[in-house]
This record gives sequence, C-alpha cells and structure tokens, in this order.
Amino acid sequence: MREHILELDRPRKLKFGFKAIRLIREHFGEKDVSDLLNMKVDEMPIIAWAGLVHEDPDLTIEKVEDLLDGSIPERYTVVEIVNILAEALADHFGVSEKKTTPSRKKKKSPGLSESHKKNSKS
Repeated sequence: MREHILELDRPRKLKFGFKAIRLIREHFGEKDVSDLLNMKVDEMPIIAWAGLVHEDPDLTIEKVEDLLDGSIPERYTVVEIVNILAEALADHFGVSEKKTTPSRKKKKSPGLSESHKKNSKS
C-alpha cells in the first residue's frame, strides 16, 4: 500500500485505521464508505484530522484547518486536498474510489488436504 502524504507544515502521513473510523463516526454518525468518499468540501478538514491524529495526538480540527488553509494555493488547491483524502480513504478501506467496492483480489481459501480429509473420516 502506498503512503498518502499531505505536505503541510511538514510531511504528514494519512492513516485511516480503526481509530480514524471511530473519530469520523463520532463526528458524522454512521456513513457508508461511498458517503465518506463523497463528503462535502467543508467536512474534509475533519476527515483530514481523523487521518492525521495518529501521529500527532495534540492536533485539533481547527489546527488541521489552519494547516490546510496555509497550503492553499501555494502547495495545493482545495480539489487536490479533497482528492488526496479520497484516495487515502479508498486505499485504506480497500475499495475503489469510483466503485466503492472491495478491491482485494479473491484469494482461494486453503482447503483441507486430501489425506487430512480421509483421516478425519475414520
């Protein structure tokens, strides 16, 4: 999985694991992955905060808003920030941004070996 970095006051790595999911849910309630990938622009700082707080527990939503605003337009446009967040969310959730369906290849589950099956019948 590739890293998703926002270059703000310093390079900041986005991570959307279980803690980030809980933080997002606490702010927005229950949402499908497709809802998260289609959030309103003014909700994106909360998504960014949830994805960045893992490396800086003292971050606040207001601080993230300031960091994001400080990167516009010198480093990013608003649309570029939204795209980075959507890509990171989709990648960490294991879905396609467009389809919002699992992107994992189905793995063949290991079955019992023939000899084990024969032995278990006796």
